[in-house]
Amino acid sequence: MTSHEELMQQQIEDGKPLSANADSRAYQKVFDTLKQEPDFVLPAHFEDKIIQRIEASQKLSERKETYWLMAGVSVMIIASIIGAVLVGFKPSFGAFAFLSRYTGLFIFGIAFVILLQWLDRKIVHRHSL
Repeated sequence: MTSHEELMQQQIEDGKPLSANADSRAYQKVFDTLKQEPDFVLPAHFEDKIIQRIEASQKLSERKETYWLMAGVSVMIIASIIGAVLVGFKPSFGAFAFLSRYTGLFIFGIAFVILLQWLDRKIVHRHSL
C-alpha cells in the first residue's frame, strides 16, 4: 500500500471528506460497504454439521493410519520369514539355558506387571478422565 492510499484510508476512518477523484470514490464505496452487516444467515445447525465433518475426517485419518500400521507390520513379518528361509535360520535357545533356573522370577515379574496395569486402569486413569 502506498502512502497516498494510506492517507485516503486514514481520512475515511477519521470521517474527513475526500477529493472527488475516482480512487477516493472507490475507497469510500469500499469502506461504506465494509461497515454494513452481511445480509445472509447461516443455516440451522451449521456448527454441528462442520463438527461432524471434522470428526468424520479425523476418523478416516485414524483408520488410514491403522491400515498403514497393519500393512507395515505385515510386510515386516513377511520379510522376516523370507529372510529366515533364505539364510537357513535355525532357532537355538542354548545360550539362554541358564534362564530356566529363574522360572519363579519370570512368573513373579509377569504377575507384577499385570498388577501394575490393573492398578493403572482402576486408579490412575479413572481420575484423569
